[in-house]
Amino acid sequence: MTAESPQACATGFTAALIRRDIDSALAFLTDEVVFFYSNGTVISGKDAFAALMTSSWKLIENYQYLSGESNWITQSADAAAVIYSFAWSGVARGAEVSASGRGTRVFSRHPSGGWLITHEHLSNGQWKS
Repeated sequence: MTAESPQACATGFTAALIRRDIDSALAFLTDEVVFFYSNGTVISGKDAFAALMTSSWKLIENYQYLSGESNWITQSADAAAVIYSFAWSGVARGAEVSASGRGTRVFSRHPSGGWLITHEHLSNGQWKS
């Protein structure tokens, strides 16, 4: 499955993660996707991403996620990039946990004509436009 636009790809991916639907989330990623996280973790490929997310979901209860303001910084016929703010919270091992920051997603047009995420980079801190 690919999305009709990078914006639809971003929306579908985020919705799948909130539902904790890893199969649907993976459908919005290229096979070679690379994730950089603010704690220094680098994840390469769908299998590694799926393993990380499913293990995290087992630890965090009452998960809440909010994607805030976004700015599409470029879009062409074959590539797009967005920066956005985010915040999440939940309970892990009986303690409240949370984080917020900014993210960058890079999208590419798949040979089938749809859009997929090729890269995401999450950072601590707030984004101000």
